[in-house]
Amino acid sequence: MRGPRSGAYEFILVALLVLFWGSVGLNRVGIGVIFPEIVPAFHLAYWQTSFLVAGTSVTWAISSWAGGWLSDRYGRRRVLLPAALWVCLMTAAMGGAVGFLSMFIVRDLLGIGDGIGWSVGESTISEESAPQRRGFNQALFTAGYTLIGAGLGALIITRISAHLGWRWAFPIIGAATVPVVIGLAVVMRDRPVGAGRRQSDWRAGFRALRNPSLVYLTIMGCAILTWLQVTINFDQLFLTQVRGFSKLDAGSIAAVWGFAGAGGQVVLPLASDRWGRRPVTFVASLGCAAALVAYLTGGFDKTGMQLLLGLTGFCGFGILPIVLATCVSESVAEDVRGAVLGVTNFFAVIIGTTLMPLVGGVIADLFGLTGSMWILVASQLVVAAFILAITETAPRVVGRDAPARGVG
Repeated sequence: MRGPRSGAYEFILVALLVLFWGSVGLNRVGIGVIFPEIVPAFHLAYWQTSFLVAGTSVTWAISSWAGGWLSDRYGRRRVLLPAALWVCLMTAAMGGAVGFLSMFIVRDLLGIGDGIGWSVGESTISEESAPQRRGFNQALFTAGYTLIGAGLGALIITRISAHLGWRWAFPIIGAATVPVVIGLAVVMRDRPVGAGRRQSDWRAGFRALRNPSLVYLTIMGCAILTWLQVTINFDQLFLTQVRGFSKLDAGSIAAVWGFAGAGGQVVLPLASDRWGRRPVTFVASLGCAAALVAYLTGGFDKTGMQLLLGLTGFCGFGILPIVLATCVSESVAEDVRGAVLGVTNFFAVIIGTTLMPLVGGVIADLFGLTGSMWILVASQLVVAAFILAITETAPRVVGRDAPARGVG
């Protein structure tokens, strides 16, 4: 039985992991922010922009699964720290890309560290958090990606690009992440790896998919990551080329998406602790879909677009940690948690952030950018449909309903 860590250790570790995951958000979301600049500079077709997103996702998917399994066997720290340093180096290298091929290669290499960060980071927080704070801490970790990457990132990268050029943005981000990695190296400690974890089979995560709820969660994960990555890929282009907003105004609209999303990633997981994962996710996904329909068809001004995109960010980002992290963590044993988080993320990333942006690129080339944006509405409707099929995992709700389920 593992002993508890101090509250101070938990707080500092979670804070550092949130900052690290925020830097991952910057390098992931940042590519979408600079598309209005590099599309003409690199003479890119829309399908090529999709490949710049999808390439990272392939290596992310593989490393998320492999990193989670390796951390189950050998410890979280010794797997996470090299990956975090790799993220710093490859983020900086993005600024040196001279065309589509070089940017594609760098983004592929970057995905190795990013993917490990997801499965190992979430597993670490799940183990090092007090039970009453586990869901909240996992939501904070995910919110780091949204607040720093999608919120502040849209402002930071557009401003750096406006003053220094887009090539300086990523070396600055990579250098700023180094102190966070040093902090993790100083603070983070591995727990002793038990015999069960040392003998963990790499196929354990796949065997867990015999649980129907995990299959449904994986499908929903595919849909949520589709919503996330297609938005990153095409929203700035939609705002500038279809709606005619300036690059700075488009960045300001996108920033609201990130800031509101970070709020949703705190509020909605807390609400799901109280009322259940299923009802909160169902209502939020339908709300997100409705706001997206208005966003695409309403012809609103900058303020109206900020409000609508903010609502989609609040709902869409808010359900992400519930579905991809908390429900999965609550459905499996600790000795396979890293592997299962990695496997479910593997399929979600392969479909959601690899295949679907490519589909979106083809649709954009054939039917226009607005056509590709309707994928966002469909993805949220998929979440609303499948969330009702899973078994409720919220401890407070499961405990409350247990006597009722036992009757009859």
